Amino acid sequence: MAARLTLAAINHELTRKGYKTRLEKASGYFYFLGGEATDWLDRTIPVKKISDLSLDQWLAEFVRLKKVNAEILRGKLPSPPKSAKAR
Repeated sequence: MAARLTLAAINHELTRKGYKTRLEKASGYFYFLGGEATDWLDRTIPVKKISDLSLDQWLAEFVRLKKVNAEILRGKLPSPPKSAKAR
């Protein structure tokens, strides 16, 4: 049986990997706060429950947002998903 995923467990794993960012809960979504995420323009994950993602998925979302925000801050906007491109 897998251990129950908690906000504390995700934040512990972020710290263990050397990040200073914390995951926080808001009403209907989660967001990264502080550390690397301080100047991020996009920091939210639109899920209602912490259990909607696995620990690996939460960490992957952090890495994805870190990359997206680095591109935004360099003035290089990411391409929209293929389904949203004009036909």
